[in-house]
Amino acid sequence: MKLLALRIDGFGRLAGHEVTFAPGLNVVSGPNEAGKSTLAAAIIASLYGLQRGEKERWRPWRGEPFAAVLRYETADGARWEVHRAFDRDTKGVRIYDADGNDAAARVGSGRSLVPGDAHLRIPLEVFMQTACVRQRAIALDGDAAGAVSTALAQALDGGPKEDAAIGAIARLDLAVRKHVGTQRAHKNAPLRALRDEEERRRGEAADARAALESLAELRDRIAAARAERDDALAAAAQCERDVRALRAAHLRARSAALREHHDELAGLQQARAAYDDVADFDVERLHALDDAYYSWRSAESVAEAAERDLIAERPQPGELEELEARRADAGTFDDDAFEALRLTGIQADAARAKAAAAASDAAAARRAGDGGGPAAGAVVAAALAAFAVDVGVAIAHWWVWTAVIAAFVAVLGFAAVANARSRARRRRSADALQRLADDALAEEARTAAALARVLEPLRITRVDELARRRVRYLLLAGRETARRKAEVRAATARSAADGEAARFDAIAGALAPDGGGTRDERREHATRRAARRRKRDGLDASLAMLAVRRDDILQGDDEFALQAEYEALVASGVDPAPRDDQLAMRRLERQRTEAEALAHEADLRVHALMGQLQHAERAVRDVAELDEELAAVQARIAELEAFRRAVELARATIETRKDEAHRLFARRLEQYSAEAVGAITGARYGEIRLDPATLAIRVRVPETGAIEDLAHLSAGTTDQIALVVRLATARMFAEGLETPPLLLDDPFAFWDAERIARCLPLLVHAAHDAQIVLFTASDELAREAERAGAHRVDLAARALAAPSG
Repeated sequence: MKLLALRIDGFGRLAGHEVTFAPGLNVVSGPNEAGKSTLAAAIIASLYGLQRGEKERWRPWRGEPFAAVLRYETADGARWEVHRAFDRDTKGVRIYDADGNDAAARVGSGRSLVPGDAHLRIPLEVFMQTACVRQRAIALDGDAAGAVSTALAQALDGGPKEDAAIGAIARLDLAVRKHVGTQRAHKNAPLRALRDEEERRRGEAADARAALESLAELRDRIAAARAERDDALAAAAQCERDVRALRAAHLRARSAALREHHDELAGLQQARAAYDDVADFDVERLHALDDAYYSWRSAESVAEAAERDLIAERPQPGELEELEARRADAGTFDDDAFEALRLTGIQADAARAKAAAAASDAAAARRAGDGGGPAAGAVVAAALAAFAVDVGVAIAHWWVWTAVIAAFVAVLGFAAVANARSRARRRRSADALQRLADDALAEEARTAAALARVLEPLRITRVDELARRRVRYLLLAGRETARRKAEVRAATARSAADGEAARFDAIAGALAPDGGGTRDERREHATRRAARRRKRDGLDASLAMLAVRRDDILQGDDEFALQAEYEALVASGVDPAPRDDQLAMRRLERQRTEAEALAHEADLRVHALMGQLQHAERAVRDVAELDEELAAVQARIAELEAFRRAVELARATIETRKDEAHRLFARRLEQYSAEAVGAITGARYGEIRLDPATLAIRVRVPETGAIEDLAHLSAGTTDQIALVVRLATARMFAEGLETPPLLLDDPFAFWDAERIARCLPLLVHAAHDAQIVLFTASDELAREAERAGAHRVDLAARALAAPSG
């Protein structure tokens, strides 16, 4: 098989990429995380599909379609194109031939469509062990040794023999499963069924011998059960006779009680007939009548009190006329207007007083100014006193006359000046006081005019008179308001009283339509009828108690049926017991029931034992016949065991021949690998051994000459030899099967430059037999391979072109 191209719509980190492959060596290069391992996984998934748990691992990172298209060519030159939609599992694969025709029917097997199985003819497990190499996992896995060995054996010239051996082994296994069966088989296991039948027939023979011995014991048990049944039936019959006698006594007592009930019922019904006149009286409405009565009485009292209050509030003679007169004068003012008028009056009185006082003060000031004032007189008096003193001094001392005269003149001058100033000041004060008096008179005139404008239309001269009239008006208006409220209260109370009276009359008329008179009398009449209805209800209760007592006596039975039963018992010769003893009757009935149950149980045992006896007599087979059947089954078992031993011998022989074929492919693989191992290891190792059963590889160590396991060599040498074996398996596949492409996912990541240099020519040479796709992160290795003729795909250098269709 040669890969041609892979288009990835979305797979892991890769989306919208297309890679083309050359027939020989291909190198896919790129740094770590560039998508090399993702590309290898996409190739494997396109051929074999995703395995369990891989879907979420490789789901596209950015939500692209989870799909890929792989084109490849098989050894016969046919070209194929596989379309995978990984989200749809097995239903998401389509395969087309070179002409675009759907090839699913030619490639698929039943409902499975796996191109890798169909074209490579190896399962995924073998493909992963032989055609895929991962980092640090180059060696073959021993767990897959059987599958790999079978695939390699089929690839050799002896492949048809391998197929024939495998087919023979399969047919032998089928024969064993069909004719003998296996340990795990559940439906088809003939040998195990025969052994089960042998065990069953052994048991049947033993059971037959034991049954023959148990028949006598079974007959003894039947006789004992019959005796127990007869005793129980006799005891049940005696209990039945005693119960019938007690039943007759019980029926006699119930008949007497019923007769007493009939007599008492007749008396009560006669007494009840005297109260038929109140049969329709609704005693429950008496409470409503009482409630209406007391409500009426209460409302009537309230109405009468309201009417008395209305009479008390009636106006005195002349009050209404006086109220109308006061409403025409004092009633025209509201509180604010009256208060403003009152303040104006106060201001007028104050202005009048102020004007009088100011006029008096002005007149006094004018008088003082005209006649001199006290101060001037005082000055003159002082001057005269001083002059008198000076005269006295002058008389005593005549030489001071000049001084005395000068002093007197000075005093007189001073007094004249002072008197003139005082009079001028008094005149100015009198003028000021007169102006105040004039202003006060003007204020008085203004306020008086304002009062006159208000009071004169009302024919009132003073504010005090208006205030007195206003007080009287407010008093009369308040009494008028109180009278109107009393009228409303009286009307409301009377309406309520009339409503309650109407309610009482309606209820009383319904309870006692024939009752007349006052409301008190109608209420008393209804009360008497209610008492009679209660007495009638008491008689009804007594009748109900009689009905309950009758039910207790009858206990659901019919009275005539009880009488008929009693007469039948007496007619049948039953002698009633002396007294009715229900406890004794229930005890006897329980004993009878227990005896009947014992008899029934014993009878069932008798029938069961009889059935067992009859069945045992029919089931007991001839012991000799059972022994012959057992011998026949044992002979058949011996035949099947002999057949199984023969098949096992044949299978062992075929396995031996098959192992020889496996050893043959192992020697062929050793021959293919020997030369390459010498080249790749620098001629240090040249002889290898391969175990066909485990695929374990061993080499001859030149220093010791011993053949050692790879585990004793270095990791690099182990990987080199394992890689050579992988290349050899590809060469062997080419001999008999479709050669798978080799996918090498960076196997040289941990190799040194010398090992890589020796290995690269080997890969170039091996690419002539099988297509190789080498994934590497080494740019140097990619360039060397490209110089050696490899086709290079650089994931880091360019974005792979998206497919066009």
